[in-house]
Amino acid sequence: MRRRIMMGILGLVALVSCSIKEDRSDCPCYLTVDAERAISVDGWFGTRSLFNVIGGFVDRQVPRGIVDIVASHGRFSVPEGQQMDSLFARRIPVDTDGESAYARVTLCKNFATIELDFKDEDEGRTDYDLLATGTISGVDARSLNPEEGSFSFVPEPNTDGRGYAFRVPRQKDETLKLLLSKDGNIVETIDLGYLVAKTGFDWKAESLGDIAILCDLPAHTFTITVKEWEGPVTFEITI
Repeated sequence: MRRRIMMGILGLVALVSCSIKEDRSDCPCYLTVDAERAISVDGWFGTRSLFNVIGGFVDRQVPRGIVDIVASHGRFSVPEGQQMDSLFARRIPVDTDGESAYARVTLCKNFATIELDFKDEDEGRTDYDLLATGTISGVDARSLNPEEGSFSFVPEPNTDGRGYAFRVPRQKDETLKLLLSKDGNIVETIDLGYLVAKTGFDWKAESLGDIAILCDLPAHTFTITVKEWEGPVTFEITI
């Protein structure tokens, strides 16, 4: 009799515990994310935010299905009057349909540096006042797609070369322009977006390259050079 009672208890334990025959669709998945060099990792389940972790390592329980991971180093949006941050980021979907899932995330370059050199000018700089304008003010923090908004920045002289250099966010159209003015009056508008598009520059690439433009204003000709991104991701920290 005592043996039968013990067997009955063991049977009840087996019924209430998880087994391979049980429907485990409601059980969580243990997700581990390793995003070296990231300073922030976000997790999304559909439109629901699951977590925002400072640093590049995550070990959490998440729902089963597809969890979108966004790892980043830098700001997503561009404040008015500033250039794009040196944003390195990546978004990947992770299948969390099993009991555990692991994702290693490498960051991608989400900005392009545009270098301007004015031909036959001292140090490649012009006497005109410059203003870069556009309609993309960063990338969406969840999808990393270009986000519409006002962009305007005064290009800065290149400290280690000729001309000027400034950073722009990932684009989705040809609205990026460079305005040249004198005494408050616009004397020239250079369609940067159009010039870059003519080179076949891929704004949808995982890591964006950089663009150098040699401007010959009297002849109104422009020589564009695309510098492909080769990596790896490096960061300088000033303390």
